[in-house]
Amino acid sequence: MNVLSLTGALAADPVRRDTNKGVVCEFRLAVDSRPRLWIVVQTWGQLAGRCAQHLTSGRHVAVSGQLLCEEFVTRAGDKATRWFTRATTVTFLDRPAHDAGETALDEVAR
Repeated sequence: MNVLSLTGALAADPVRRDTNKGVVCEFRLAVDSRPRLWIVVQTWGQLAGRCAQHLTSGRHVAVSGQLLCEEFVTRAGDKATRWFTRATTVTFLDRPAHDAGETALDEVAR
């Protein structure tokens, strides 16, 4: 069984791409742990569209999915691996800030 659940904050805005297999959205998650764990989260289809539309850097999310490893060849011809999470569920844990001086966490605390 390969099930992974994480919570954390987006390290940067998500990146959405249209591919011949469908819409994909990836973002880097700073997982709430010590030491901090950084992991790439990949979503597909409608979930990818929603993540690209509503998530921004600093937003807190909970992610459930699978931990995957992808092997590839670099431009230099070397073999490399990349670990990432393919999410099946992304739960938004906070609301976006409406004002540039107001953080999303401040909004939730009110």
